[in-house]
Amino acid sequence: MKILLITGKLAEEIVRKYGQGADVKVCDIDIAAFITPTLLEDVDLSSYDLVLVPGLTYNYDWESFEKKRGVKVRLGPIHAYDLQHVLRVADKVEFSHQIPACRLIESVKADEVIREVDAFEEKHLFKIGDVAIGGESRMKVVAEIASFKDFDDLERKIEYYTESGADIIDIGVPLEFDSEWLSKVLKVAVEVSDLPLSVDTFSKKAIEIGVKHGVDMVMSISRENLDALDVIENQAVVVVDRNVEGLTKLLNTVKKRTEKAIADPVLDPPLRVAESIVRYTQFRELDPETPVLFGAGNVTELSDADSIGINAILAFIAEEIGCNLLFTTEASPKTTGSVRELKIASYLAKAAKIRDSPPKDAGVSLLVLKEKVRYEEERINLNNVVEAEESREFIRDPLGDFIIQVVDGKIVCRHDSMTIIGKKAKEVVDTAIRHNLLSRLDHAAYLGRELMKAEIAALLRKSYIQDRDLNFGYYQK
Repeated sequence: MKILLITGKLAEEIVRKYGQGADVKVCDIDIAAFITPTLLEDVDLSSYDLVLVPGLTYNYDWESFEKKRGVKVRLGPIHAYDLQHVLRVADKVEFSHQIPACRLIESVKADEVIREVDAFEEKHLFKIGDVAIGGESRMKVVAEIASFKDFDDLERKIEYYTESGADIIDIGVPLEFDSEWLSKVLKVAVEVSDLPLSVDTFSKKAIEIGVKHGVDMVMSISRENLDALDVIENQAVVVVDRNVEGLTKLLNTVKKRTEKAIADPVLDPPLRVAESIVRYTQFRELDPETPVLFGAGNVTELSDADSIGINAILAFIAEEIGCNLLFTTEASPKTTGSVRELKIASYLAKAAKIRDSPPKDAGVSLLVLKEKVRYEEERINLNNVVEAEESREFIRDPLGDFIIQVVDGKIVCRHDSMTIIGKKAKEVVDTAIRHNLLSRLDHAAYLGRELMKAEIAALLRKSYIQDRDLNFGYYQK
């Protein structure tokens, strides 16, 4: 396949370095992202099978240009460094007119991983509702709703966990509860949820109410509440014991009542995690078949560290041990996103096991603040260099001020004339300009800065307070 790479003057060196094996056409323009179809009108493309234009030129109509020239013209990667990966698969991947090649490849890889992992869903031990459990199927995420303000809040949390990728919704029952209240809660949950439901309690009465309302799983049965088995019908049952021999005996008793028994050797909080892992490993050696629940939330909730990396490593350990359910909650702001993180980690972990390779380069990842590659910077000649200096002068914009907040993941930008709501800083500031809400350049620059901070805060689910820097912990200076 003969390929032509289109670039600008500043990126020529790096494009030639990472685009080896392809021809390079350097347009008479410095920045590659500014290349348009018009700049290629006089370029002879007839001898090429594929022309890759810079990935950041996705706003132009390359599809019409392709039809006009009779040569396949598609988006290359955003950064020249990724040309080496793109060219390696150029004869296997159908590149896009709208999606940069680097993102398209990652998307293709992710789809392959999902299909590969999901193919093992048929090799399960049993099902909870429609969810495959045990066997060779992927670890399933059980998301606990530990508390809620009212029934509307309960409904919102069920919807949120469902959108986050939960496989099973668990309703945590307080130690002291009103039976009528719990009946209403479970009635609402059953009506609202499209996912299997679990009830998390040691109370026989609460378990009985859960069974009455048709929950699919009961957490938990221990030596202290074995009589609760009397009310179990066809529910899956989680059996809890920190003693491996005791857990095995309990499971034998429970299996006389239901085939859907799940073992929970209990994952203890730091600094007893290693001891817990030993317990899990010992149980799995004694019983290689019974599905095992892994309580990741016990670690994330009780650690002042970002949940993303913790959830990833816990899921990898759980897969290595042979666990089948990942249990978590998002009871505190620091663990927000844990359900989604564990869902992604469950695919990474299963793919790694299937492929017998590390959990990397799968198209899906849990990288958020850090990246896999540090891209080389294009060389720019610096002329008339001026040291940056912040201005302390403040002149109020006569057209008015903006009050910015982040509400439910959206940016809310209030002005005397109107309130603008959006997800992206650019769409909000573009709307403000379109409606003539700004008259000063310094005010426009300020608004752009604050809106970008708000967008980042929303993406990371962090608090946003106008005129304050985002807090990035030990990265902060």
